[in-house]
Amino acid sequence: MSDTWHKNKKNKNREDIIIAGRKLFLQNNFINVNIKDICNLAGVSRVTFYKHFKSIDELIFEVQIDILNNITDFIISRDDVKASGIERLKMVLNAWIAYAKEYKEQMKFSVLFDLYYDTNEEVNSMYEKFISEESDKDFLHTIVCKGIEDKTLRQDLEPIKTEYYIYQTITGVVQRMSYTRLPIKYVVISFDEIANSVVDMIISYVINSNHNE
Repeated sequence: MSDTWHKNKKNKNREDIIIAGRKLFLQNNFINVNIKDICNLAGVSRVTFYKHFKSIDELIFEVQIDILNNITDFIISRDDVKASGIERLKMVLNAWIAYAKEYKEQMKFSVLFDLYYDTNEEVNSMYEKFISEESDKDFLHTIVCKGIEDKTLRQDLEPIKTEYYIYQTITGVVQRMSYTRLPIKYVVISFDEIANSVVDMIISYVINSNHNE
């Protein structure tokens, strides 16, 4: 058999493991899933699993990165680079909310991942490496800089601090709304109302109110 066949088989095994892990993690939370479960669903042996991943933690990280890529691709696809900074910001924030509503299980996974691996130095190191190598993950920074440049955003904003504020605010809201239920006394309030009010709050904070004067 050719080297190409073996390479394709190896790649397929890896992909099957990721797909199986992703399915089980989203269904059951990764803390309730073990390597045997993943191998059974993927149709591979434990030996094959360890050829691709040295631990279940590494596979969990792979799924988290896959989810982050999905979120980013979804948001960027709804951005319009020709629009003003403030309009682009509105687009991506609304896209963030739309993604969270459509893919709640993925948001729940990310919440659990952040909580569970917060103090894991190896995972945090891999995560930092991933972020530093993926320039398209910095779309918020690009939008904030454009908004300051075209004067649709406040001129006294510091891009890095503003980007961080926006990211932490919107992710915190969509993750919490995906993972928890509102208390009974707040049932008259919908997910959309809360999320949209947060978007309005962010926009009110960063918009240059003197731009059209």
